[in-house]
Amino acid sequence: MISILKVTSIILLTVGLSACGSYLKTTDDEAETKDGFSQQIQPDSSSSPAVLVLIKQARGNAINGEMDKAISDLERAIRIEPANATVWHYMAKLFLQQENYNQAAGYAAKSTSLARGYKKLIIDNWRIIAHARYRLGNIKGAKQAQDTINKLQQ
Repeated sequence: MISILKVTSIILLTVGLSACGSYLKTTDDEAETKDGFSQQIQPDSSSSPAVLVLIKQARGNAINGEMDKAISDLERAIRIEPANATVWHYMAKLFLQQENYNQAAGYAAKSTSLARGYKKLIIDNWRIIAHARYRLGNIKGAKQAQDTINKLQQ
């Protein structure tokens, strides 16, 4: 019985840390910044100038701690370009940072559905989903999301 508990604890810790890992980085040299936006996931090259401006505004607002304004900016960007997977991804990141895990997972799933083979974006979305599920207590769902990440990284 104790060995089962040890194995379960190790699995939970592994899933939790691997799902959270990319969100703990804070230096400029790493992929994640304090505003929740990824340096690695760049705006879609086909984004309109208006959407690029809104993304830039959202980033500035997030850096200044004005998360509601940042979310509002990205909501406007989504209304302009509802098929822009990157904007949905940025929204997921902001919701994750606000600990709004259901919204984070939902926006990440939507981004994944729009990503059209953008593997780096899809993997990062699955990390958000794994993290959100883990934080919501859905350990089995977090493990499934982590398994998806592992398959995509092969």
